[in-house]
Amino acid sequence: MFLENFTELELEKQAELRKMKRLASGLFLLVTIIYIVASVFSNLHAVVPYIQATSEAAMVGALADWFAVTALFRYPMGLKIPHTAIIPNRKNSIADQFGVFVQQNFLSDEVITGKIRSMDLSRRVAEWIIEPKNSSAVAEQITDGIAGVVKVMNDKDIQAMIERKLENKIRETSFSPLIGDVLTFLTSGKRQQAAFDAGVNIALGVLEDSDDQLREKIQQETPWWFPNSLDKAVYRKIMKSTSKALYEMQVDIFHPMRVRLVQMSNEFMEDLKYSDDIKEKEISIKEDLLQQVAVRDFTRSLWTDIKQALLEQSESPDAELKKAIQDAVEKFGRSILADDRLAEKINGWAEDSSRYLLDNYGHEVANLISQTIESWDPQSTSERIEIQIGKDLQFIRINGTVVGGLAGLGIHSMSELVAHFQVLCADGCF
Repeated sequence: MFLENFTELELEKQAELRKMKRLASGLFLLVTIIYIVASVFSNLHAVVPYIQATSEAAMVGALADWFAVTALFRYPMGLKIPHTAIIPNRKNSIADQFGVFVQQNFLSDEVITGKIRSMDLSRRVAEWIIEPKNSSAVAEQITDGIAGVVKVMNDKDIQAMIERKLENKIRETSFSPLIGDVLTFLTSGKRQQAAFDAGVNIALGVLEDSDDQLREKIQQETPWWFPNSLDKAVYRKIMKSTSKALYEMQVDIFHPMRVRLVQMSNEFMEDLKYSDDIKEKEISIKEDLLQQVAVRDFTRSLWTDIKQALLEQSESPDAELKKAIQDAVEKFGRSILADDRLAEKINGWAEDSSRYLLDNYGHEVANLISQTIESWDPQSTSERIEIQIGKDLQFIRINGTVVGGLAGLGIHSMSELVAHFQVLCADGCF
């Protein structure tokens, strides 16, 4: 017996099989002893021949069924009788037939989709995941799965991929038209005049706050021999002219300088969107930016930071990621229970998925079963099958012994009745 590869359950079943074999063999031995004793004392009493016939037929029935059961798994008594040891000799053929049988009868479209339809899978799953302990378990599994995937990833490859993707995205994205659209939106209609007024107010405020700095700057720029009175006069002239121009632009929306500045801002926003020169300048700026050490360090450290955050979230029982996943799972479950159309749609997806799997991989399951059985040793295969069904087959031997004995008793009784009838007829029964 090839017991080293058997499971604990198989070993238990093997012990039960041996017990049943001993019972069936013991019954055969019993009727054999009864037959021998009855044969020796056949003339002792009129009942003894009936016992002899019963035990004889029981022996025949027991032997016949022992032969039939044994022939399934091995050669009876080691004799290579034709059509015996059926399972070891036809293992591969049985494996192929069993694989096809499973595919046609258990993995058929009607069986699987019918079962899925009857289960109302979407609602059953929804009712299960809305329970806090279940949604928490789902969130735990998802975060553990994420952490597991993150751990096995090659950090250098991921960092290189992120760096490459980020650089390509920056190069492919044109920011100038986007900035131009944003500025156009912010300065369109009345917002343009309001923005200009705000700019003028800011300029006036800066001018007033920079009084000392401007005066000092003018003194520095004029020659040393230039009188201070003239410095002050120049300063007052500049401040007066600048303030006057700003105030005039503030109160007069048609002021030539204001109109010109608005036109310049509009032209600048149009250039941002359509100018080839600005596009070329933007490309140059982006390339210079990508070559900066700080940018490269950022892209290289991005995956490390993400990985560390995910691992910390997966290890903490109170992590925000787990709570967010749990809330999302429960919300999804409640959505299914509240929306019949969504539930039916999910059920439909499940049925379609099962059909797809059956159509594309059903034969793979059958092949797996066949190849697995074919890879087994013939003797080991026979033993495994016998362990699974042999206990029930021993009842065939027991039943054969009992039925054979009853048949023998019936036949002997019929023979005695016929003989007795013949005697009566010889004496003139008619």
